[in-house]
Amino acid sequence: MKDIFSKQDSTKKPAIIVRRILDLIEDGELMPGEKLPNELEIVRQSDISRASVREALSALEIMGMIKRVPGEGTYISERASAGKYPPKNILEKFLEDTEKVGGSFEALEARMAIEPSVTAMAARRAEPEQIERMETLLESSGVALEEHDVKLFLDIDRDFHIAVAEATNNETLISISNDLLKRADVHMWRRYKEDLRLLEKTVEAHRFILNAIKERNPTKASFYSEKHLARCV
Repeated sequence: MKDIFSKQDSTKKPAIIVRRILDLIEDGELMPGEKLPNELEIVRQSDISRASVREALSALEIMGMIKRVPGEGTYISERASAGKYPPKNILEKFLEDTEKVGGSFEALEARMAIEPSVTAMAARRAEPEQIERMETLLESSGVALEEHDVKLFLDIDRDFHIAVAEATNNETLISISNDLLKRADVHMWRRYKEDLRLLEKTVEAHRFILNAIKERNPTKASFYSEKHLARCV
């Protein structure tokens, strides 16, 4: 395959790679099913660090633009041809903001791997007062949504996820969850959650998660947690 990346000013880091791949998809130069160069080859072509390349590919994977096949490589997904992704200028700003906290997409990947299990454990272990705390936060998020108070909503959203982690009564998981939320939550999702439709979906998702916890149903709790995180990006 010929080089598809050029050496760039690395200050924009992951945004450069994301923008270039989306441009190639839009121009028809990268088609669904086509294989991308591996990480080291992209580093060679772009002169951008491997960590930034990995961050960009993680972002594209979470958005469904690429698909990683273990032992084979990374491919353009079928979804990519439909143009189902945020406008590039918004996405670039989104990626640049995440660099302020470092490794944000890796943190989100970690949340997607860990949080469904944390939520399942909460369904098994939550104390009545912890469930009551989640109910209070869910009600408060509904009020913030009605008042279009996005900043308050985001604060309550984070508190809800912390409350779920605290319901595991496992100090290690609580600490890990707090760290991941600090690294991934506000800077990564702020621009998307300002869409009131996404705020409404978040309230709905939290309601499903809470109901599963109240029902003591770990399987449902894990399912709704995973579905919620996948929708947040």
